[in-house]
Amino acid sequence: SVETEAAIQENKLQEYHTKCHQQLLDVTQLVRMDLTKLQRVSLGALVTLDVHGRDVIENLVKAGVTNEGDFEWSAQLRYYWLESSEAYSGTHNAYLIQVENKFRYGCEYLGNSMRLVVTPLTDRIYLTLTGALGMA
Repeated sequence: SVETEAAIQENKLQEYHTKCHQQLLDVTQLVRMDLTKLQRVSLGALVTLDVHGRDVIENLVKAGVTNEGDFEWSAQLRYYWLESSEAYSGTHNAYLIQVENKFRYGCEYLGNSMRLVVTPLTDRIYLTLTGALGMA
């Protein structure tokens, strides 16, 4: 989220898209190595999320996003490490932010499992869920 916002502010989204694509190619090289089952599952999940991230950046470029307040960016489910008086330990906590909703990440861990895909429908579901939770 922070890197993407910096690219938006510096008007370098296209360059950032190229960087994301190269990082994805680098990770796919790792998949071809001799890996343990856990490493393979972890890299599979990482590749799935990185492909989605690259696609998001590509859509931001196509939409002509030039400001971090643009809806195309603010509608994305973003993660931030922010200073907080509500931190579980220390002075910072992870937050999920989407549009105008902000939630403290409660360190929920669902395990390291394979992900099928992250689609535009998945993004709309997250948007709907965070909107509903924000009204609670």
